This record gives sequence, structure tokens and C-alpha cells, in this order.
Amino acid sequence: MTDSSATEFMDTGRTTSTMLEILNATRDDVVAVRMGTGTPAGYREFYDLLVEKTDQYGTVHVYEETTDWTLSTYLSHLHGILPDLRTGPSFNIGRYAAIGDSRWAKLLYYQWRAIAPVWPVAPDDMRYYELANRRMALNWVETGDTNPDENTSNR
Repeated sequence: MTDSSATEFMDTGRTTSTMLEILNATRDDVVAVRMGTGTPAGYREFYDLLVEKTDQYGTVHVYEETTDWTLSTYLSHLHGILPDLRTGPSFNIGRYAAIGDSRWAKLLYYQWRAIAPVWPVAPDDMRYYELANRRMALNWVETGDTNPDENTSNR
């Protein structure tokens, strides 16, 4: 894993959920998380944070690492469907970057992208980055600076 010692990618310890780690890069209108196995309680905590940031800033930008995912991890995120429908209209995601290292994380990203036009939780702009490009992904989430297309899957 690249950049493993960089402080912005370290867990803050500010969550009680086993589903996610809130990363040090979370500040102002940016929420940065590392997602594990999906749980109803984890989605409640994650969506509460998104609502809080939306209330403060109007729009929230999300950096979401999805590393070491398996088929089981992918399937566990079906827990997110009902919270999406119930809570999704309460927050507004501007830029969303998914950062992954498995076909399961990439599959979930592309499925979300496909239904984005009709789904209540749809970012204004979303991109997928390989784990080696996570610093580039965080920069894009924080600033909106465009990155070369060869390093993203944003089509």
C-alpha cells in the first residue's frame, strides 16, 4: 500500500462502527472514510456525519477507501439501500471519489454510477481511483482540481 504512513490516511478513532474508519483528512466540507463490511449501524453513523457536514457547508465531498474487499464485503453493502432511500435526501454530495484495490469495490462503484440519475444518493461528480493514486483522489475531492484521465475511471 502506498502512502501508508501519511497522516491524512490514518484512522482518527472517532467512530464506534466496525463498518468504517473516519480518516484524518476529514475536515470542513470533506468526509474521508475507509469502508469495511457494511452494517445498518455503520450506515446510520456514516449518514449522520454526511447530514452534519451538509448542514454546516451545504455540500459535502467524500473520499471513500474500499480496500481488501471480497464478495462478502460487497454483498454486505446491500445494507445501504434502505438508508439511502430514507436519509439520502438529507445530504448533498458534490465530489465523490471511490478508492479501491479489488474488482468488488470497482463493481459497486460502477453500479452506483449507473443508477445515479435516479438514485437519491447521487454525487454531482464521481470518480474511481486505484489505491496507488489515493493522494490524487484526495486532492480532487478537496479542491476539485482535474486529474489526468489515465489515473481515474470517471467515464
